Amino acid sequence: MDIKLRSFPKQKIFTTAAFILCVVMFIGALSAGAVAIKAATEDEVFSGSVDELILYNHYYESASFQREYQMKLDNILYLIDRFKSEEYIKSGKTISDGRMEDAIRTLFYETTYSYEAYENVDNGYGETRTITIVGQNPSEKYGADFEVPSVRQSFMNDHQEEITRISESLIMDDLRAFRSYQKALKEIEGFSFYATDGVNVVTNLNTTESAIDSKQFTKDPAYFIYENDTLNKVPSSQEIPNTGMKYFDRNLEETLHAHYNEALKVYFSFDEHYLDEKEAAYAEARADILQWVPVVVICALLSLVSLVYLIVTTGRKNKNGEITVYKIDKLLTEIQLFIIGVLFIGGGLTFLNLCLEALRYGVYFGGYYYGFGGSIFVTIFLAAVVGLGSAGIGLAFILSCVRNLKSGRFLKNSVIYNAVYAVWYGVKALYYGGSLMRKVVLITLAICLLSATMVLAPVVAIVILALAPKWVKKFEEIEKGVNEVKSGNLTYKIPLQGEGELDVLAQGINEISEASNKAIQNELKNQRLKTDLISNVSHDLKTPLTSIITYIDLLKKEGLDCEDAPKYLEILDQKSSRLKKLTEDLFDAAKASSGAIPVRFEKVELLSLINQGLGEMGERIEASGLEFKITAEKEKYYVNADGLLLWRVVENLLSNVLKYALEGSRVYLNLKEQAGTNGKASMVILEMKNISKTELNIDSAELMERFKRGDESRTTEGSGLGLAIAKDLVRLQNGWFDIVIDGDLFKAIVMLDTYSDNPEN
Repeated sequence: MDIKLRSFPKQKIFTTAAFILCVVMFIGALSAGAVAIKAATEDEVFSGSVDELILYNHYYESASFQREYQMKLDNILYLIDRFKSEEYIKSGKTISDGRMEDAIRTLFYETTYSYEAYENVDNGYGETRTITIVGQNPSEKYGADFEVPSVRQSFMNDHQEEITRISESLIMDDLRAFRSYQKALKEIEGFSFYATDGVNVVTNLNTTESAIDSKQFTKDPAYFIYENDTLNKVPSSQEIPNTGMKYFDRNLEETLHAHYNEALKVYFSFDEHYLDEKEAAYAEARADILQWVPVVVICALLSLVSLVYLIVTTGRKNKNGEITVYKIDKLLTEIQLFIIGVLFIGGGLTFLNLCLEALRYGVYFGGYYYGFGGSIFVTIFLAAVVGLGSAGIGLAFILSCVRNLKSGRFLKNSVIYNAVYAVWYGVKALYYGGSLMRKVVLITLAICLLSATMVLAPVVAIVILALAPKWVKKFEEIEKGVNEVKSGNLTYKIPLQGEGELDVLAQGINEISEASNKAIQNELKNQRLKTDLISNVSHDLKTPLTSIITYIDLLKKEGLDCEDAPKYLEILDQKSSRLKKLTEDLFDAAKASSGAIPVRFEKVELLSLINQGLGEMGERIEASGLEFKITAEKEKYYVNADGLLLWRVVENLLSNVLKYALEGSRVYLNLKEQAGTNGKASMVILEMKNISKTELNIDSAELMERFKRGDESRTTEGSGLGLAIAKDLVRLQNGWFDIVIDGDLFKAIVMLDTYSDNPEN
């Protein structure tokens, strides 16, 4: 025990250290991962995923390079299919009817309408400037719905200038978007493209259309050729190591099929300069991320080892063999799992986002970006609080789930498990339950099913109206009976009207109240016996004590030389002996009742013990005039008992006879042996019978109570403890003691186990 107590603080220290290490290393792994993510995704030339930077050595093999084809193809197709050419845009064909309709409708319903329009600037470069036009709300002027044809036509006739400006504004939007997309493609160094739908052409090449041939694109190390509904692409997605992009070329073909045109041609390529720049950026990003991989791995391993240690050590049993349950363990399992998910997913993502913001030397807050300065420290502090807090609280809930698993509380704390268990328990209870449960469930289900139909619903209502009042009446009678019993009227009986379930319940309540009434009567009797006990003890102690005090006063007055001094001393001796005997009997009774007397079982011959008692009390027997008759079937009766305690029992029984038996009558002592049954040992039975000198108007059970005598006047010298002591002493010796009263016949019965030489018998 001392060793365990000394080791407990060390174990607690180790557990706390492991908890802190697990949380810190977990946050360290995430922080290193955030640095790696930044290195992989925020390069000016290359931005890709962490996994491809780790798994693939070259940009040419990466999925990012394959996605370059998709992005370039989408932009080219958007130009050739959506905008076609500047002439096509200026003609207004890019503006759909729905788009124009929405713009006019907005103009009509705006409270104070305003719109932006573009106006040409006469500077020789074809540039435009934005102007804003503001006017009164047309809907207030016309006071009607725009959907009314007359209102609609009137509004459009009155606002031709504004509608024209809106149309020009939409054309300029499309023209600006076309030029922006075209400019973005043309400014990519090392990237060449050409696309035509048979009428319109988009390209960044300076040669004429007739001089452009797909072969000039195949001279570059990576190219994309689509013509005559056939795709030729290098490198093919089937050839790169990234198996996740194996069927990427099929996606490109499906994109082209969505824009199918017999005259459609799309050529583009990436030269060595483009690929070399991307490869250098890829190699730099890969080197940046690989330097953080060992840090992530080491932190993750340390966190994992600490977590395993905590899982193994948490939930250990205490010295009582029980697993300590904390308040956190009592939460519902679903709540614990939800908190764990929110903390590790939401908290983890929030922490990574804050880490990335800190690595960018700024923080986003309220829609604004704050550069390097005091804000970066705020971001780092928030990241630390969110990361450590989420990981620490989440780990505490994980360990709580582990403790619940070890103690078998994990499912018991679950709402889903309890709901399923409740349904299963209900079905099981219905199957194994009594008739009442089956009746209630089946009747309830029948009522639900029958009342769901229009035809049977009135029938169900009639049945309920006929039976419900009868059941309610029985219930009210039972409720009244319970209230009567609760208020103390234990003699009240609930009227029984049949043999139904409620009648059986009423009968049970009647029996309970009857049993309670008997128990109360017995308790009152016990209280009366206790009161009598106190009165009798007080009387029996007070009587000799009063005599002693009286004769001591006489001796003080008359002196020791008086004529009656010897008589006074003799009386004092008798009364003090009486008081001593009474006190000893009282202590013996208390010890015998509590079982505090040591018992040493041995072989005792009962008949010899009785003869010895009769011999020692010969003078008293002769003075009483009693005649003792002994009847024995055998010469010797050996019992398994304590010799001293058994002698006290015999002595108390003989003393009781000498005090209360009728003078000159006979006392019968019968000894016999009774065979055992059901494997039990045989027993020796001693019966002692005599005729009482006084009327025995007392119950035999009361006669064995302490300080209880057959003469209620208590004029005899007995203490009333003899039979009580005898009963307790016999009980201590694994025997049985009883008293039988039949008129003035008094019989004491003692039964003890027969002594056997074989301990197993």
